Amino acid sequence: MEIQLSTINQNRGVTVKDVSATEFIEAFAKYLKKGTKIKIPEWSSYVKTACAKDLGPYDADWLFVRAASLAYQLYMRGKVGTTALRQHYGIRQRNGVKRSHHRNGAGKCIRYCLLQLEEHGLVGQVKYQQEDGSEQTIGKRLTKKGITDMDRIASSIIKDARKNKK
Repeated sequence: MEIQLSTINQNRGVTVKDVSATEFIEAFAKYLKKGTKIKIPEWSSYVKTACAKDLGPYDADWLFVRAASLAYQLYMRGKVGTTALRQHYGIRQRNGVKRSHHRNGAGKCIRYCLLQLEEHGLVGQVKYQQEDGSEQTIGKRLTKKGITDMDRIASSIIKDARKNKK
């Protein structure tokens, strides 16, 4: 994929929005794997990513890619909850001659990735304080550390593209 270098604003710096999603997710997954930010659990080789799937993922590093994709979604959407992410990662279940229906993605995979990203300070909780003084968690959001790490990786992708273009 070719990055349009002329559309990048030179004054504001490079953000994740200036890079294609597939290139960024691959690079961020490598960063998560290299930095040992996410621990691979035992169940990752047996689990399916949605209830409508027949088999689990073939790639052994699928959890790093899912975590990078979750971080990308958090960057683009702002604050988001697990239910919205389950709908995003859901698929169409084929029922033979009957009509197809949407099935949500596996919530455990999403929650596990969010918890691992939260342990390393890339993701934080968004809390809402009600009138009676109690707090309620309404979703997850990237922290400043997470945003700066993601922007740094995006800028390295742009620098590599500029080197290869010359």
